[in-house]
Amino acid sequence: MSEAIRQVKASSAAGPYSKNQLLAKSRDLSALLALAQVATQSLDIEETLNHTLDKSLEILGFDVGFIRTLDQQGTGMVVRTARGLRSPEFLRGVAPIRSERRNVSRMVFESKEPYVCADIRKNPVYQNRTLEREGVISTAAAPVLSKSRVWGVIVVGSRKYHRFAKREINLLNAFGAQLGAALENAQLYDEVMKGKAYVENLVDNAADMIVCTDLEDKILTWNRGAEIIFGYRKDEVIGKSLSILLPPERFHQLEEMRAKVQFSGALRDIEVGSKRKDGVMLLLSLSISPIKNTEGKVVGFLRVAKDISDKKRFERRLKELDRMKSDFVSNVSHELRTPLTAIKGSVDNMLDGITGSLTEKQIKYLERIKSNADRLGRLITDLLDLSRIEAGKIELKPQRLVADLVVKDVAEVLRGVAAEKLVKLDVISSRDSIPIWADRDKVVQILMNLVGNAIKFTPPQGQIKIAIEESDGDWVKLSVIDTGPGIPAEEAVKIFDKFYQIEHSNNPKAKGTGLGLAISKALVEMHGGRIWVESGINRGSTFSFSLPARQPLDN
Repeated sequence: MSEAIRQVKASSAAGPYSKNQLLAKSRDLSALLALAQVATQSLDIEETLNHTLDKSLEILGFDVGFIRTLDQQGTGMVVRTARGLRSPEFLRGVAPIRSERRNVSRMVFESKEPYVCADIRKNPVYQNRTLEREGVISTAAAPVLSKSRVWGVIVVGSRKYHRFAKREINLLNAFGAQLGAALENAQLYDEVMKGKAYVENLVDNAADMIVCTDLEDKILTWNRGAEIIFGYRKDEVIGKSLSILLPPERFHQLEEMRAKVQFSGALRDIEVGSKRKDGVMLLLSLSISPIKNTEGKVVGFLRVAKDISDKKRFERRLKELDRMKSDFVSNVSHELRTPLTAIKGSVDNMLDGITGSLTEKQIKYLERIKSNADRLGRLITDLLDLSRIEAGKIELKPQRLVADLVVKDVAEVLRGVAAEKLVKLDVISSRDSIPIWADRDKVVQILMNLVGNAIKFTPPQGQIKIAIEESDGDWVKLSVIDTGPGIPAEEAVKIFDKFYQIEHSNNPKAKGTGLGLAISKALVEMHGGRIWVESGINRGSTFSFSLPARQPLDN
C-alpha cells in the first residue's frame, strides 16, 4: 500500500464523519486504489499519465488540468497530457526550472510542496497569462514525487473562482505521489529492458559460443557465435541435449564436467574435442560457470567456448618449422666448423713460419684472416648453443657452488683482456662463500658473455665490477656493472632478443653475433631465475641475473 493511501486512510479515521463525508472518503480511497492498480500493472507511461489526470479531475470535480514532466535535459518541464486546454503556445511551451524567472513548475520543483492559487488573475507568478486567456481562474499544483525526487507537476484548475479545501490538496498530493512512483517504476523497467537488450545483443553477436543449458544439459540459448562454429541454427538445437555436439565415445564428458563445476564452482579454459553439424571435429577452449537462482541454488550452466582448431594446427606447424630450423642450423654449423678448423690450422701454421718466412704485409693479412675466422667460430658456437637450447637438448647439471669462487675464476680469465683496453675489473661480494645451486659451466658461460660485452663497450680508463649479493634468502643476485655509454630505454627492452645489436656511435667496431645475451637469458631461465638490465645514456649499464641459493627440494 502506498504512503498516499495510508495518509488518506489516517485522515478518514481522525474523527466522526457524516454519511456524506464517509461516502466522499470512500470514493477518495477507491480513486487512489484504482490509480495504484494502474500504476503497478501498467508500464505504459502515456496510459498512466492520462489515467491519473482523468481520475484526478473526476474525483475533484474540475474540467481543466494538465501534467508536466521533466524534459530529457532536466532543465525544464513539458506538458505530457492536458484536459480543457487548447492553446498551442501553452501545450508546446517549456516551463524552465533552472532560470531566474519564477513560475509554478519551478516553485513546486524546488519546494516539493503544493502551490495553490484561488485567483491567478491577481498573481504575478502567472505573468504570461496563458491560462488566464484560456479562462482559468483558480489552480492547484502538486509535485509528482517519488522518494524525494520530483519527476514533474500535476495541476488542476477551475474556470470559476474556487477556494481549494484541505481534502482536495491532500488528494492532489496523493495523486502526484502515486504518479511519481509509477513514473519511477516505468523508468527503472525501461532501464532494465535497455540493459537486457544490450546484453542480449552483445551475447548474440559475440564471435565465441555462448550457450545456456539446464541441469540435464538441455540447450536453452544458442547465440550466433555457436551457429557459426557448429553450423546448427538456433531452431535446430533449442531443447535438445548438448550431446549432439560430441561424438558418442565422449558423451560421458558431459556428466564429468557437470560434476566438476558443481564441486569446484567453475571450469576455465579447458580444451575439449567437439563435433560440427557436418561431422568435422573441432578443438574448443571451453569455460563453464554455474547459473544460480535468487536462493543460490544451481539451476543450469553457462558455457563459453572458442574454436582453437586452427590455432592448434598453426602451433603444431610452427613447432615443426622451429624444429626443422634448429636441425638446419645445427647441421649447417657442424658442416661449417670442419672447413673453418682447417682454415684456422693452416693460418696458424703459416704464422708460425712452417711454410717459410713471411713479409710484414703477408703477416698482416693472415692475422686479419685469423681474427675473422675466430669471430666466425664464435658465431658457429653461439648458433649451436642456441639451437640446442631451443630444441631442449641442453641439460643442466646443477650442484652446490660457491658463487664468489666461480666469479673470481671468470674475472681472472678476463682480467688480461680488460687490461689491454686499460679497463679495471673488480669483484665485490656482500660476504664470503655465498652458495648457489647451478650448473657451473652454464654460469661461467653467462658471466663470460656479460663481462665480455662490458669489456667490449667500456672505454679506456673505465671500470667494471662483478657484484654478488644474497636476495631474500632463496636467491643470489649477480651483477655486471660497467661505466660504458649506456643503453637507451627503447633499446633496453629488446636487448635480449636474438640477433639484436645496438649501434654505438663512439665504438662502431664493437660488434658481436647478437646471440650472447639471448643465450644468457635462456640459460638463466633454465635455472628458474631471471635476467634484466638497468641502464641509461651516459650512465653505464648493470646487467643482473638471479640464481637459486639452494636446491629447490631443500627445506
